[in-house]
Amino acid sequence: MYLVTTWFGSFLIKDDEIVEKKLFPADKEEIAQRLIRVEDWKMVREENELVKNLEEFFVLEKRLERIGGTYSQEELEQPKPEDHGFNKSLLRDAMIEVAKKRLRKAVGTDDHVSQAVHAIDDLIRTSNLLSERLHAWYNLHFPELEKFVSGAKYAKLIAEHGDRESIPSVEFEGSVGAELAEEDRETIMHFAQLLTEVDSEKRKLEEYIEANMKDLASNLSHLAGPLIGARLISLAGGLDELAKMPSSTIQLLGAEKALFRHIKEGTKPPKHGVIFQHPYLHKAPYWQRGNIARTFAGKIAIAARADHYSKEFIADGLKIDLEKAFKEIRKKHKDPPVRLKKRRK
Repeated sequence: MYLVTTWFGSFLIKDDEIVEKKLFPADKEEIAQRLIRVEDWKMVREENELVKNLEEFFVLEKRLERIGGTYSQEELEQPKPEDHGFNKSLLRDAMIEVAKKRLRKAVGTDDHVSQAVHAIDDLIRTSNLLSERLHAWYNLHFPELEKFVSGAKYAKLIAEHGDRESIPSVEFEGSVGAELAEEDRETIMHFAQLLTEVDSEKRKLEEYIEANMKDLASNLSHLAGPLIGARLISLAGGLDELAKMPSSTIQLLGAEKALFRHIKEGTKPPKHGVIFQHPYLHKAPYWQRGNIARTFAGKIAIAARADHYSKEFIADGLKIDLEKAFKEIRKKHKDPPVRLKKRRK
């Protein structure tokens, strides 16, 4: 007795005769679901129903050994769809559905996180341009404000109060700026409000990334920080790709231009990419950063693999190991090399 599965149903065949059959529903969605299960090496309901009372049977697919079949390479004549009320156009429609479902499945959380990272970069560029323009514009009226506040608070004060006389908690004795007409005041306030909204959206995206990274890559997020972790995933092309990368590649993610320049022009090779944004590196003395980056990238590689393959949370242990390694690096490289000392003089 042979168990044979086609795109339109499952069959029990003995001596080239169909003993029993379980046809799939004549619906492209139903057939597509079963085809996907077969592609993923899983059983379909009709196969289980046909063999549930059989003690011994043969199969022509390695996949079907999982339900107790004995694999055979014997060639059997396959059932024909026309003999069971099916046609090739239904198969075509079902295959289109399979392709659509595969495409939808291929889009995961890491794809959305990557897009959010790109959106943050766009908002940062936009924010910088708007901030530069706001400072240049408002300096015509109140250039001294820059001495008292900066960043997001600068735009917020202008958006809420407009002219210099209305801004609270800012004490100044006269201003070299010109007076502000009511029409100009309202326009500048709207422009400043736009900047505050851009900064607000940036913070919301950062919160979105932080929340999603806890589920997507908890180890990476805990070790490198959610935003840096998300940037690494984006640069790698996904968590699965990051998990496959050697630590030396992870160390230089984001420094591709500097690396290509080194290869092409012989400039100094980069020591780190986006991981430089982490306090571990940018707060470290410059002569220690290469060793710290190499060690940090090694632990990031382990964290990414744990997130992708085992889903086990090991970041606390990795952080302890990092601190020990950094302590040794700081002890071993306490002072800059002599050649750097001479060059700095």
